Amino acid sequence: MDERVRRRMAFIGIVMVGVFGALFTRLWYLQALETEQFAVAAESNQIRLVITPPTRGRILDRHGVVLADNARIGVVTYDVSRYREDHTEAALSALADLLDVPVEQLREGLADQQSHRLAPKVVATGLDENGLLRVAERSIGGVEAKWEWVRVYPRNEVAAHIVGYVGAMSERQHRELIGDGYLPNERVGRAGIEGLFEAELHGEPGRTRLEVDRRERVQRILTEVPPEPGHDIVLSIDVELQAATESYLRQGLIAARKSVSDDSGFFYPALNGAAVVMDVRNGDVLAMASHPTYDPTWMVQGLSLAEYRSVFENPYTPGALNNLAVQGTYSPGSVFKPVTALAGLEAGLISPRAAFYDVGYYQIPESRGCTGRCTFFNADRAPLGTLDLSGALTRSSDAYFYKVSDDLYWIDGPEQWAIQDMARALGFGSPTGVQLPFEKSGRVPDENVKAALFAASPEAYNPYDEPARWFPGDNINTGIGQGFVAVTPIQLANAYAAIANGGTLFSPNIVESVVSRRDDSFGDTVLAFEPRVLDIVDFPAGSAVVREGLSNVTNSRLRGTAAKAFEGYDHAGYPVTGKTGTAQAQGLNAVLGRKKEDTAVFVAWAPSHDPRYVVAVVMEEAGYGGEAAAPVARRILEAVRAYEQRWPAPTIAFAPPQPECPEVPEALRGDPAFLGYVPEGCPWGTQLPRANTPSDADGDGIPDVDQIDDPVSGAP
Repeated sequence: MDERVRRRMAFIGIVMVGVFGALFTRLWYLQALETEQFAVAAESNQIRLVITPPTRGRILDRHGVVLADNARIGVVTYDVSRYREDHTEAALSALADLLDVPVEQLREGLADQQSHRLAPKVVATGLDENGLLRVAERSIGGVEAKWEWVRVYPRNEVAAHIVGYVGAMSERQHRELIGDGYLPNERVGRAGIEGLFEAELHGEPGRTRLEVDRRERVQRILTEVPPEPGHDIVLSIDVELQAATESYLRQGLIAARKSVSDDSGFFYPALNGAAVVMDVRNGDVLAMASHPTYDPTWMVQGLSLAEYRSVFENPYTPGALNNLAVQGTYSPGSVFKPVTALAGLEAGLISPRAAFYDVGYYQIPESRGCTGRCTFFNADRAPLGTLDLSGALTRSSDAYFYKVSDDLYWIDGPEQWAIQDMARALGFGSPTGVQLPFEKSGRVPDENVKAALFAASPEAYNPYDEPARWFPGDNINTGIGQGFVAVTPIQLANAYAAIANGGTLFSPNIVESVVSRRDDSFGDTVLAFEPRVLDIVDFPAGSAVVREGLSNVTNSRLRGTAAKAFEGYDHAGYPVTGKTGTAQAQGLNAVLGRKKEDTAVFVAWAPSHDPRYVVAVVMEEAGYGGEAAAPVARRILEAVRAYEQRWPAPTIAFAPPQPECPEVPEALRGDPAFLGYVPEGCPWGTQLPRANTPSDADGDGIPDVDQIDDPVSGAP
């Protein structure tokens, strides 16, 4: 071998050593120094996580009637966030030709206000399998055709405010839920039970870890956790009673619009209202209506801006999304008088059978140094004659309760706030705790509340820059449910339920139970809502007279304020105890540009002798409680009487009140001269509250001459 060949071989050897040295050095670097970094990179490049949304739980009424369910439909979506406007127009045009629909209809889907701004928009729904295949075969950029589970509401608008609806995530929900396995375009609960029980209804998403190659082809399944379906929510409502309650409320509002206000000379607007039906024995909500209402189906696939405004920003259907039964706050008017009556009894100011002569007004005595408004009138300034506490409630004497409220104000001691204390004891001024979102607290006014209102909104509450201290007039207005008093319809129903059942104040239940739909526990109760007792109110002596006065409100012989609404009613078979209210509303009607009309209110329980159900009806700007709200309550109670025959025996969660038996001399017990009804539990069997006299032949405590000669009072 010559020298030249030897050199070449040496050179080649050096090169090979250098190459292998470099390779080994690189291999050592990769293995020793960057092993962890490349392992992570390899993992992220090769592992894909697929999230499978679970099947949403259903919502059912107490009998198992489905109010919210799921259905599979074919949809077409377009991802507008990924393409320019010219491509979007071309894609929509091609899609319109393919589906034989106007392109404007597809554009409306892009204007959906309910979905997240970056999520694909649903532009077409209701496609069958052939339709989906036609769209998929065209492979239009940004367009996807697929089967999708959607929320359906078989009863449409019935119980809409209770059930709620699902829609696209809000910005807040997007931040909170994406980390819990939700998909960006997933529909979630936005109101009612759908919103409050989102976690229970949603279920657990499935998670599948896949190993893929560079071309995203699946090589193997690493782990697979199947989705767990959401739980069912069983409500306490009866859907047939619910539908009847909503219908009667709507019909009552329509009827009120045909009546002319005595104050303004205009027709009543009567656009809004609410009604609540509860079981006084355990606090179950059996029906809850709010008007105007809506169909939750509208919200599922989203609305265009124009559609949303036409439905939910229509001034003639204001606040359709609001559940007025828990969110509406109103002056209660005369239905608040039992609170004042119980407060006066508690403070020792009222002797239940003491006579009070109603001259049509109450004037604050000069000795109390009144300098402002000193005279307060009955409705229509009508004098009602001689009354006791029972008669004052039956005929809704404002003057009687003006005096009680004024006398309480001048007590030097805690009894000065007896009205406020009794109102809070009956649940006013705080949420009831019913399982619905956005419940309002209402307001029980005192000096601190008044000062806070004046400071927060002087234009609304103190336009004349008056002192913020608590005046006698404030207490007088509070005593008849006016002034700064604000309550919700469900608070009214709950408070009257406590009066009816003898003092047990419940936190109402509108949800009976949460039921599993998972394979290993299908049908098992996950969570049961038993009756929830908030408090036991110890009513003062004489409270039976309050209930007596309320029981006569529907009595025509005693000229009760709801007597006309209950003409022809079966009083013997299903007697009703209740109270009318007509509350002055503050402010202007923004649509009509004039002063608001009165709010009509009626609250009642039945049967009187065996309280089982309470109904509260509130109708905004609808007129008198006895003329507008009481007829609605009557029809609801008649429906309750019919439907209760099919309901199972409820859980009884209170101790029935014991009757207050009068002190009647032994020798006179059972004497025909004594008249009255027979409350169960009195030792001699008959309660005998009053004796007949020549001037009071019927023994009702009201002189017969007053019953004949007094003018019929206006509605309270």
